[in-house]
Amino acid sequence: MYEDMKAFMRHNSPQAFYISLAGTSYCDGTYLVERKNSPNAVIEYVVDGEGIVECDGKRFRVERDLIYFLPAHTHHRYYADSQNPFTKIFMDVRGELVDTLTSVYGLSGKYIFDGKGLKAPFERIQTLLHSGMRDYEIQGMLQGIFVEVLSGLALNQSESRHSEEFLIVKRFLDANTSRIVSAKELSAVIFRSPDYCQKLFLKELGITPYEYQLSNKMHIAKTYLSDTAMSVGEISEALGYSDQHHFSNLFKSRVGVSPLAWRKK
Repeated sequence: MYEDMKAFMRHNSPQAFYISLAGTSYCDGTYLVERKNSPNAVIEYVVDGEGIVECDGKRFRVERDLIYFLPAHTHHRYYADSQNPFTKIFMDVRGELVDTLTSVYGLSGKYIFDGKGLKAPFERIQTLLHSGMRDYEIQGMLQGIFVEVLSGLALNQSESRHSEEFLIVKRFLDANTSRIVSAKELSAVIFRSPDYCQKLFLKELGITPYEYQLSNKMHIAKTYLSDTAMSVGEISEALGYSDQHHFSNLFKSRVGVSPLAWRKK
């Protein structure tokens, strides 16, 4: 049994939330944690092996690539499987904002989550702990990781309601916002016809792939305009539009004002 972890002191009081403890547990078959009405919420990613999680009278078996998120002020208990003990990366979190964030992201009342796509942010935790940065700098980065993970859990829950074909198409569009994806190219991702792909999107999301792609681009454009010094021409190119005037007209028709007017506002 070995734990590579770091504890953090609360320097400012009160704080909305902060990470009190973070690290990695390399468990053996005797590992056990039990808390009654603890001020800590705990979120842990199972890297390998298995374990048991109990919270508020409910019992779950966890294994590789699952995440458990146990709220503060509950009676929770978790321990390693005696034959195949888990290795896990964890954060203990305190503060009033934790409950608010949990509610906002629709995670209240749930304990076990699919960790799909969320291994990387947890792995950054251990890198940070050995980075040599000052504690307050690490603390800020860990808080960001915590919010990133909650957002990812919410997205995983949302996506679980959709078909696999739709998710493949949607992820392809999400990954290619820097160019214009044609209907033919998009449908080829799932080896279907453009007509099938359009009907699939309408059924799953209520809009066409074109409308979804355009909505994504306008959202990104507004972020660039608000948060960067990029010119309208640079933003246009970053989103796959070679004609700045076409992009500006498209933005105005969708948003209601020109890109420059949006930036000034």
